[in-house]
Amino acid sequence: MMQTGCVVLGIIEACAAILLIFLAYLIKYKKQVGIIAGYDERTCKDKDGLANWIGGSLMITGLLCLLLAVAATLMPNHNDPMMIAFGIIVLLWVVIVNVGGRKYKG
Repeated sequence: MMQTGCVVLGIIEACAAILLIFLAYLIKYKKQVGIIAGYDERTCKDKDGLANWIGGSLMITGLLCLLLAVAATLMPNHNDPMMIAFGIIVLLWVVIVNVGGRKYKG
């Protein structure tokens, strides 16, 4: 039963990761900055820079999530420590991304 739960968890995490990577692609490479929460064209100094920063950061988050999905499936006995570590990493990453994104506001 434990293995089935880990596989389901891995699939859910992989789907979330794929969604994050897809959104990162749209922002970074297709420059669709309008999908960024709080984006205001009037206050953005560098649209391309913002797209690269947020898209690249979101790509890293998606890849970390994908790594967690694989790890959760392959190492089911370590899910709790992995989830705690992942949560801490994502929280720190959100702070870094927000602070870095401020340089694009006018």
